This record gives sequence, structure tokens and C-alpha cells, in this order.
Amino acid sequence: MNRLVLTLFVLIATLTMSAQDEILQKYSDMGDMNTTVVTKNMLERVPLDQFDIPGLSQMIQRIESLKILVSRGDNAGKKLGTKLPGQLSGKGFKTVLSTKKDGRNITVMQSKKDPTRVVMVFYQKPQAMAVSMKGDFSNLEADLDAIKSQK
Repeated sequence: MNRLVLTLFVLIATLTMSAQDEILQKYSDMGDMNTTVVTKNMLERVPLDQFDIPGLSQMIQRIESLKILVSRGDNAGKKLGTKLPGQLSGKGFKTVLSTKKDGRNITVMQSKKDPTRVVMVFYQKPQAMAVSMKGDFSNLEADLDAIKSQK
């Protein structure tokens, strides 16, 4: 019985992760979308001291991998910027930050079932960018609150 429960748990967790990856892959396959994958090894080589952002190096150390999608055309930008958050919400992601200012929309979403998975969507007509991250985001909401209070 324990093996059955464990097998079902692993299967459900895998389906949840692959659902997010499947959604992002759909956008990545669009003709007017640039996609970049950044590994932990690559992140460790970025000279973070050139940026004057408190806590940036600690945040970067918690990231295992990044997948970045950037639209090149108006149609792709609109789809990525307006439809992706709704699709992720339907796949078990919750919005932890949403802000709109001066025509810029920023949405940060975290998987309810796997808090190591976070997607950020930036949209300012006509361009959009989505950043999918995997890492230690157990205190994501507190981290975002701390960043907001520094402004």
C-alpha cells in the first residue's frame, strides 16, 4: 500500500512539473520567441558585485535553473503577457505578487504543490518576458515583502 501511495505521489508531482514545462514549451516553440536556459553553473559565474542590489547574491545562490522566454513580436508578446498567468493559475500556481504601473504588468506565481517552482511574467505592450525558475523559494512571499519595503 505504501508503495502505491508513493508511486501516485511521484506521478502527480511529475505531472504538475511537466504541465508547467509543457505550457512554457508551447510558447518557446512560437516562431517569434527567444528562449534561453541558464544553469546553476552559469549563474555562479555572473559577477554580481557589479549590481548594487542588496541581497542579490543570496537570492541567486538559491536558484538551480532558469528558463527565460522573450517575445520578439506583438502577437507573441500579447499571448505571453496576458495568457500565461491564467494558464499557470489553472495548473496549480498561485499569484504571490501582481503589480501594474505605467503600462507595465509584473506577475510572480509559485506552484502550490511544488514551491521550488516560480514563474515571473513581465508585460509592457508589445513585449513580454517570462522567467521560469527552480530553486529554494520556501520564503518567497517574505523575500518579496522585504524587497518592496527597501524601496
